[in-house]
Amino acid sequence: MYLVVVNAAGKQRYIFSSRKRQEIVGASDLIARVNGEWAAEALRDVFNGYRDDWRLRQGHEAELLTAGAGAVTLLVVDPAAGRRLVTALTTRALEEAPGLDVCGVVHELRPGGEAGTLAAGLRAARTALAATQEARPGPQARFLRLPLMEECGSSGQPATELRREGPGERPSPRSAASMAKLAHFPAALDRLARDAGSDVPTMRKIVDRLGLEAEWVSIVHADGNGFGRIFRDLGTTTGAGNSGSGNQELGEPESAGPGDEAYADLLRGLSRAVDRCALTAFRAALRRTADEHPDRTIAGVPLVLPLVLGGDDLTVLCEGEVALGFTRHYLEAFERATADDPDLLPVLRAKGLPNLGAAAGVAIVKRNYPFRFAYDLAEELITKEAKQDRDVGSALAFAVLLESSAPDLDRIRRSVTIAGPGGAAPHRSPYVVGVGCEDPRTEGRRWADLERRVAVLTGAHAASGEALVPRAAVHDLREAVSLGADVARARLGLLRTRYREDEDRLDALNDLCGDLAGQDAAGFLDALAAQPFLTTARTAATSRDDAEPATVLEARSR
Repeated sequence: MYLVVVNAAGKQRYIFSSRKRQEIVGASDLIARVNGEWAAEALRDVFNGYRDDWRLRQGHEAELLTAGAGAVTLLVVDPAAGRRLVTALTTRALEEAPGLDVCGVVHELRPGGEAGTLAAGLRAARTALAATQEARPGPQARFLRLPLMEECGSSGQPATELRREGPGERPSPRSAASMAKLAHFPAALDRLARDAGSDVPTMRKIVDRLGLEAEWVSIVHADGNGFGRIFRDLGTTTGAGNSGSGNQELGEPESAGPGDEAYADLLRGLSRAVDRCALTAFRAALRRTADEHPDRTIAGVPLVLPLVLGGDDLTVLCEGEVALGFTRHYLEAFERATADDPDLLPVLRAKGLPNLGAAAGVAIVKRNYPFRFAYDLAEELITKEAKQDRDVGSALAFAVLLESSAPDLDRIRRSVTIAGPGGAAPHRSPYVVGVGCEDPRTEGRRWADLERRVAVLTGAHAASGEALVPRAAVHDLREAVSLGADVARARLGLLRTRYREDEDRLDALNDLCGDLAGQDAAGFLDALAAQPFLTTARTAATSRDDAEPATVLEARSR
């Protein structure tokens, strides 16, 4: 028995290497085709009559384990057939997706001992795949610049042809990768429409709005908490019950682990369940975002483009004003969906978890800012901040970029200082959402804390209708934070003296900045950054019971 593992590496780099929205959307479709249409056609060509329900134990030649996010894993009996499958997929990627790094390996499972189990074989195959990818030239080596060639205006790669952007415009040089991405833009719109429960004309309008009209846009990247460990632990967990049901009870870890057949069923069921939960959560987040921001929708669909939606990974391009709310709704909906999925219940019970969680990074930038830098920032926000709370639940970290240079999260955080003895980080990120808010360790860093502070900044006085905290006062407090704890306390004291007979304003000051020192000052600065991008007013549609299960959006008619 042999394992075949094929993967598209550098997916985010491939998607965001272009500055053009249409190319970005087209690139996401090409990646989805690796594990979708291309894999299905290659399987049917190599294994005549192949169907998804094939199992090796039933005498078939191949058995698909996982397929998602540009990766395919399957078992085969004949290694030559596995090599033909790898050849078919990599050749198609070279022809139809120039610049996409698709690589595959065929790994033998040698029976006998723990090292011969399917779980151990998967680890070895993935290690071999990584080594193979590192040992061969990367995709950039395919685009030589000698003899001298003109540079593509979109990707920076050597141009292969001239293309006219629009009526009346001069032709501009474009690379093979750019042309391939553009060619797949219509098909990508169809996929996006299916994911969003919408239609192609609506998705095209959303692309145009984000590319031509939006002042702020955001890259949102979300990643599951501890999913790699969960998948690895399947190999050291005993399956009980019918191995073909996909709903086995998981017992205590044993060195031998489950049999290969049970492990394959567990792996396949878990992979499909996570895909299903991610899609359900995405659609639920779209619905709630549309309810919150009806003025930022097209045909009822919020300005959100799902570029990567597979497994525990989510990457979307959206309008800045909806980014924080959408991300919060997605994380909460993902927790609810995983808590209710029947294929995940055995895993959750074995781990003693009520649900699975995720971490998200939200990078909010100007429309023309290079997306590859924005994605790097979103990824940093996950690894350096949002993942730090993975033991308590789902969390999101955000940054609003006001500069034009390449971002560095450490430098961005240091650029806003809180003066005074002891000091503190100039932010309270990450903010915990969902069930993790019940943990006392998250006090002051819950989503409700950020909303409460922003509500003060945007709130109006009940009697006068003026701002609860005047803009000039907010500016003075912001300046005082960087001048030192004594100055901050003094200015805050003056404001409290001024409003000593106004209970509403005194309560607002307490909610907004506490004593304006340490973590209270950091929360105040976060609220200032989030204010333009966070709607705190609740409508009837968005104040539903949080326990409501995530539901799938109905497809909207044109």
